[in-house]
Amino acid sequence: MIKTYTPFVSDLKKVLFPIKGLSNRPFLKKICCYLILLLPLAAHAQKAVTGTVKDSKGLEVIGATISEKGAANTTTTDVTGRFKITLKKQDGILVVSFIGYKTKEVTVGESGNVAVVLQDDLNTLNEVVVVGYGAVKKSDLTGSVSTIKSDDLNLGGTTANLGQAIQGKAAGVQVQQSNFAPGGAINITIRGGNSINTSNAPLYVVDGFISDNGNLINPNDIENIEILKDASATAIYGSRGGNGVVLITTKKGKAGKVSIDADVSNGYQFLTYKPALLTGQQYTDIQNATAIEDGNPAPFPASFNVANTNWLKLATQNATVENRSVSVSSNDKTSKIYVSGNYMKQIGVLRHTDMERYTARIGAEKTLNENIKIGANFYGAATNTDQQSYSGDITAPLFSILTAQPNIPAYNADGSYYIYNGKNNALAGLLEPTNTSENKLFNGNVYLDYSILKNLTYHFSAGSEYSQTTSGQYTPRTLVAGAANGGIGAEQMSTAFRWLVENYLTYKFKVGVKNDFTVLLGNSNQKDVSENLGASSQGFPTDEFLFYNLSAGSVPISYTSGKSQSNLTDYFGRVNYSFQDKLLATFTLRDDASSKFGSNFRHGIFPSGALAYKLTDEDFIKNLNTFSSLKVRLSYGVTGNDRIPNYQYLSTFTNYSTVLSPGGALQVGIEPSSLPNPNLKWESTAQFDAGLDMGLVNDRLNITLDFYRKKTSDLLLNIPIGQQNGFSTELVNGGSVQNQGVELGINSTNIKSKDFSWSTSFNVAYNKQKDLTLAPGVSNIITNTANPSGTVSGQGFTKLVPGQELGELYGYVYEGVIKTGETYAPQPNSKPGDPKYKDVNGDGKITPDDRTYLGNTSPHFTGGFGNDFHYKGFDMNVFFQGAFGYYLYNMNQLVLESTTGAAALNRFVAGVNENTSVPREGYFLSSYGSYVNSRFVENASYVRLKSLSLSYTFPGQMFQNLRILQGLKIYAEGQNLLTITGYKGTDPEVNVHTSNLGGGLDFGAFPAFRTFIVGIKASIH
Repeated sequence: MIKTYTPFVSDLKKVLFPIKGLSNRPFLKKICCYLILLLPLAAHAQKAVTGTVKDSKGLEVIGATISEKGAANTTTTDVTGRFKITLKKQDGILVVSFIGYKTKEVTVGESGNVAVVLQDDLNTLNEVVVVGYGAVKKSDLTGSVSTIKSDDLNLGGTTANLGQAIQGKAAGVQVQQSNFAPGGAINITIRGGNSINTSNAPLYVVDGFISDNGNLINPNDIENIEILKDASATAIYGSRGGNGVVLITTKKGKAGKVSIDADVSNGYQFLTYKPALLTGQQYTDIQNATAIEDGNPAPFPASFNVANTNWLKLATQNATVENRSVSVSSNDKTSKIYVSGNYMKQIGVLRHTDMERYTARIGAEKTLNENIKIGANFYGAATNTDQQSYSGDITAPLFSILTAQPNIPAYNADGSYYIYNGKNNALAGLLEPTNTSENKLFNGNVYLDYSILKNLTYHFSAGSEYSQTTSGQYTPRTLVAGAANGGIGAEQMSTAFRWLVENYLTYKFKVGVKNDFTVLLGNSNQKDVSENLGASSQGFPTDEFLFYNLSAGSVPISYTSGKSQSNLTDYFGRVNYSFQDKLLATFTLRDDASSKFGSNFRHGIFPSGALAYKLTDEDFIKNLNTFSSLKVRLSYGVTGNDRIPNYQYLSTFTNYSTVLSPGGALQVGIEPSSLPNPNLKWESTAQFDAGLDMGLVNDRLNITLDFYRKKTSDLLLNIPIGQQNGFSTELVNGGSVQNQGVELGINSTNIKSKDFSWSTSFNVAYNKQKDLTLAPGVSNIITNTANPSGTVSGQGFTKLVPGQELGELYGYVYEGVIKTGETYAPQPNSKPGDPKYKDVNGDGKITPDDRTYLGNTSPHFTGGFGNDFHYKGFDMNVFFQGAFGYYLYNMNQLVLESTTGAAALNRFVAGVNENTSVPREGYFLSSYGSYVNSRFVENASYVRLKSLSLSYTFPGQMFQNLRILQGLKIYAEGQNLLTITGYKGTDPEVNVHTSNLGGGLDFGAFPAFRTFIVGIKASIH
């Protein structure tokens, strides 16, 4: 080789080394010449490589990382799974990796083209889990955290909020839909309710921003959700972590080229709540017979023109839901961006109810250099709703619909509403009033991550949230009240604004080779401001104005306004320690200072600690040849709950007007509305958790088991005080509640082959709640029902005393009806056909002391069971969800049995129908007992086929020659298809009572329905 280049080297001497003196250094001349000669050889050593990356099913893997081993040389696969890379070494080795797959090393052949097949990585322990102010590998978790990925969410159809998306997906997380109206409220409780008077809702954190509206996020934008359940995981949020924390990470863009994804679906809804009702003639006959039995004339003589109106059928309809989503995303080495828009419109199965929502999201992240990364998230939503009242009383339109007389018509011959006895037409009461709500929501945050040193990073974030809700009501002249008052209009507007600034430092270091530390120190500052404004008037010249021109009303009724604000300043720290990657420890401390509490207890300290030990590599575990992973966890900590109105520790005032002298002018002034209490402080929850995480069969089977016990102390309760202060009660800290339970989560990969796969997820949780103490001077707390008719007042239906659960039903034990000739000593004045109640205390008479506990209204068991099947391009998901061990008070049935329900056909009739449990004329007229009794307390346990979906993804090869369309998927889904339950009311999930103590009331709720959806998804690149 040297001989070949000798003449060339001789020539180079003349060209490259004309410098005087250099020719006297022959060794240096030769070295320089040979270095020059190696340059083209080095360039020749670089090698261009192309290839594809697919999974075991033959599907393209988009965004897989391809790097050259031992060199700073990386690229990613495009939307077709293809890549191109130029190796820096002639014999370079490719390292191919992607989340969810095993990393693979590939030797490049002479052809320079490779086909890589990645195998699924069933070991999820290397997944990164988001925790408060940071992230850790799942294998390093010391706390109890449930993770739900976007592919596992309940999506499609009427899924409009977070609660619907996660129901049944995480052990210990109870989701209850209080009504099924479009955009209806969802209650989420983690490990049982802690509080009596304050909120039991979890804290929502979206992309690091603490939001009061996190549950309203568009579920299609979610990448994954982490639910922090024990104190070790939640204590970093201090005074707001007592009810658990829901961390939401939104999508930031797919790897590869710019991608446009569209999802279009239409859904159809059908009523499932169809109570048996009387026909017009049946109702007429019963009303006449009952009147005659009481010695009164028949209310409907033979001349009465009996109609046959099914009011429920007229008030309901087969409804629709439309869902349109589009997103644009991109993700390269230094930039990520995700832009999405969604439109959803749902028409309710109850007429004159609907919801229309527009949402938009932008998420972007940019790595400026190896030290600095910046990002931003912005979200906006506008929601318009036509709604009804579902407050669980006789003002609810559904109450009027269910109890409307079926023997009168709905319309006159000219199409106007039929009016009977001067009362509102039930259908007009549903269709004629205006009741709208418009909500506008915006939140956004920006953040910066700066690497100060190799292992020291600084994070800064700042964000704000603004929400405005405008509601309006108008009662027109087509209704009795509207006609009497010339129309009644009202409008309310409320706004809420929050800003939040957070800073924290994270430092990672080693002590020796076995000890790893991660230290976090941070500060958070938050301010909340809320305002409200409202007015109402009546006496309008026309109904056309609705509530948009209240000044047109000749008679002002009321006007209100208000403003409040609060501040929260926090300091927090956390230390994570690992010894040989086996022994793990986490210690957290947070100091919160809130303006909601007086100077005596303005600061709250919330500590926690957790230990975990990985047993997998211990010899005595290895020798079992059973576990592929095994970890035990222990944690204990204290968290808080600050969900109370502002200024509760102060003496507040309200307006008061009076006349000081006979015939004098009205004097406007103020008066105290509450007593001060500078000793108010946070409700605090101390929680112990013991957990076990294990993987078996090479992590094809993963099991998580947790036992917990938590005690919430210093409950905020109103206690009775002497009237000498001008008030009957005062808000104080007192009382405690305990929750304890067990959670089990199982995920398995049952079959995994090239063409077919089957995986299963199962979770079940048990929770038992008990009130330990109440505040001094408080022996019990009773919650009343609404009045079930216009002539009957509400009565107590739950009672809380130490030793009982919150919201436990309390009333009389029903024992049938008094028969003809029967003498029942405890009810000496009862007549045949009257309701009969049990003498519980045995004193020989029926009194309020005979009331007893009839059943808990919070489920003791909750669970979910899902199966995913994949065969070539077909995917099927079957998901069941259920709740067990609880009861509901079926107040709808109580009312129907006494009015228009078909159960009245089986009422007691002396000498004709005495073998029955249905009283002769209901429960309202009896002088004994109450309508709150065991007859209407029903076991509400249920199992529901929550969703069944089937989809087909067209093969990627079909679109290889297309420049635009790169993917296509069609799908169909059914929601709430089947419910197995013994409950006979609206739905076993329903609860129209919002009080923590008054759960389990089914009365006037929005009727339940099932949904069928068809849709198509397309990807454009």
